[in-house]
Amino acid sequence: MSEPPMTRRPPHEDERQFALWHSKRTPGEVDSQGVVVAHADISVGESAALLLRLKGFVAVSTSTMENFTLMLEYWKPRAVLIDTRLCHADDFRFVREAAQDDEFRSVLMIAMTKAFPEETPHDMKQIGFDGLCRRPCPVWKLADMLDGVFRRSPDAR
Repeated sequence: MSEPPMTRRPPHEDERQFALWHSKRTPGEVDSQGVVVAHADISVGESAALLLRLKGFVAVSTSTMENFTLMLEYWKPRAVLIDTRLCHADDFRFVREAAQDDEFRSVLMIAMTKAFPEETPHDMKQIGFDGLCRRPCPVWKLADMLDGVFRRSPDAR
């Protein structure tokens, strides 16, 4: 007898739902446990940041790209989780520029997308994201993935 569909979790390797394409090394100037969650829905962003803090990360959230970019002027996190709705207005300009910026070569940029988006995993890679997580985004998977990547880093604290 097979288990009901509601209890099955999609496989970690299912690139259409959850993926990490690039794992990056951490230089000394980056907070190796820092994560910024930029999410249009304030309660979702705050909840994700809280769950990440409970798992031992230094996580904060914001709901606008303006606050997000301002935050990054003063703090270099190890990962940024970005709700793609925040990037559509300027055609993902921040992500495209950050992907080419030497200061971001060690910062993971994960796209948080809708369940049935216009964006494909291929689109997200082309834009410059290092991975993606579809809504509803399983924060436990993000935490496990970040923990694994951060532990593999030779400079992890």
